[in-house]
Amino acid sequence: MISDFQADCARYKASGESGRRMMLNPAVWCLLWYRMGRWIYAPHKARVLWLPAKVVHLLGSTFIEAFLQMRLNVQAQIGPGLLIAHCGGITLHPDVVIGSNCDLAHHVTLGTRGVGSRGVPRLGDNVYVGTGAVLIGPIVIGDGARIAANSLVTRDVPAGVTVMGVPATIVKRRPSPSDAQAKEECLIDA
Repeated sequence: MISDFQADCARYKASGESGRRMMLNPAVWCLLWYRMGRWIYAPHKARVLWLPAKVVHLLGSTFIEAFLQMRLNVQAQIGPGLLIAHCGGITLHPDVVIGSNCDLAHHVTLGTRGVGSRGVPRLGDNVYVGTGAVLIGPIVIGDGARIAANSLVTRDVPAGVTVMGVPATIVKRRPSPSDAQAKEECLIDA
């Protein structure tokens, strides 16, 4: 829990946030509460002793959801280094999996296609999800993918691409390391 939250804070510092601004940032509070909840709800031997902590966490989570409009369910698996750019409007299904060093803008939804549907998104590492994006269903977002603002993603997104639109389509592909090496070899031979 502590190392994951330290990685979260390091991402904020790398983006230019000072320690004071981080302490006043509600998105950081939400991340801290999520990390604490993961620790509180982890299997422990003396469950009776953890009951008061669970009640306090439930009350805090209700406050965060009602007033900050952010739902980071403790059952969701979020890797270290998550950066939430702005507070508000973030909803994660309990079964969502998010890799390390991902960025979520505000008003992002990651969930199922509808009530009773199964399957939720799985985000790889270093994924950026823009403002107002909705990712639904049993989809996989590859490492380094970028989801543009207000996009609706209902299909898998390959690693290293940028998608945009409703429904989201690929608008940009980053060259793979092997493509860059092949280009250098062509320039050397010429």
